[in-house]
Amino acid sequence: MRRILTSLLVLALAAAASAQTAGRITGIIKDADGKPIKGATVRATNDAVNAKITSTTDDKGRFAMIGVRTGRWMLVVEAPNFYPLQGSADVSSSNMPFLPLTLQRDPGPMPGALAKTIGDDIGAAEALRKAGKYDEAIAAYQSIQSKNARLTTVSLMLGTLYREKAGQEKDPAAKQALLAKAVAAYTDMLKNDDTNVRARIELGVTQMAAGNMDAAAKSFHDVISANPKSTAAAEASAHLQEIGN
Repeated sequence: MRRILTSLLVLALAAAASAQTAGRITGIIKDADGKPIKGATVRATNDAVNAKITSTTDDKGRFAMIGVRTGRWMLVVEAPNFYPLQGSADVSSSNMPFLPLTLQRDPGPMPGALAKTIGDDIGAAEALRKAGKYDEAIAAYQSIQSKNARLTTVSLMLGTLYREKAGQEKDPAAKQALLAKAVAAYTDMLKNDDTNVRARIELGVTQMAAGNMDAAAKSFHDVISANPKSTAAAEASAHLQEIGN
């Protein structure tokens, strides 16, 4: 009798396991023009049973996931140069979904658009600057500038870096060369944004450091003329007092 009960229990467990894994998910992935997408990746996740399945489309855009356990599966479909698609599918022994899915093509970044990693890139560059690794920080900001032509404020940071590095330089000629690069960076920024008072003040401070007092005074006077009652004007006036102008 015990052997019979054991056999029945084994059969029951096998039947339950079979019911849990009897499902499947199939489908076809196409683009907006109805053309199949080869090599698209379909990832299915079921957190309730801690299971993951991955499939890839063939040359006709078809994919198949066999032996899928019963339950709700979250799907993510990805393909190069297309926007990802997310959704869900309920699977059981009586419900084996066929999913005809359409991916929209990603046109890529707009000309002049900022890189998606801009925040992380600037954070990494600033960390280098704060650590006193000026050459590496300058290279990092130059890389950011090359990828983000519209981000003119990078010139402001480069000017500051050149001036800070000049402050650590003991060789007079090398120091003047760095200050000249700082002046060029601030000047480039003002060409694109001539109303940027911070760049104008920093330009004046850099000219002071380089010994160009007349050029420094002009920058400070320009700030004051633009908005005499502003905080920036008060700062510029304080610098003018430093150089006795």
